[in-house]
Amino acid sequence: MELKWIKRFLDMATLVASWSKQPTTKVGCVITDNKNRVISIGYNGYPKGVEDDYTLSRDEKLRRTIHAEENAILFAKQSLEGTNVFITHPPCAKCTAHLIQVGISSVTYLKPDAVFEEKWRYEIQSSIEMFRQTGIEVTEI
Repeated sequence: MELKWIKRFLDMATLVASWSKQPTTKVGCVITDNKNRVISIGYNGYPKGVEDDYTLSRDEKLRRTIHAEENAILFAKQSLEGTNVFITHPPCAKCTAHLIQVGISSVTYLKPDAVFEEKWRYEIQSSIEMFRQTGIEVTEI
């Protein structure tokens, strides 16, 4: 894929992330086909109808939050086999498992800052290992 398209989709993921009401980490995800058409988008947040109470404990917020990748998968109205995923952050292990299961071909994400990378180090390592085992192309920009 041409660099100009990668930049466009990462910029789009960043815009989508800005829609999240999560005050600490806003994540956006864009799924595209091999013809550079957007298939689905998603951002992190609570399920529809659940009160946006971000004053809860970190653990409770994590239990309630649907990740950007999960929302993009849920909103897709077609098969995701062979698609490309662009994310503002490295995916967690659970989202990685979901992305693998629906058949994505590649993942591109923005390099996290040092604080995020340290906080989520084991999730990132687990994800990278799962992508390696399944032959899915991973690019960090």
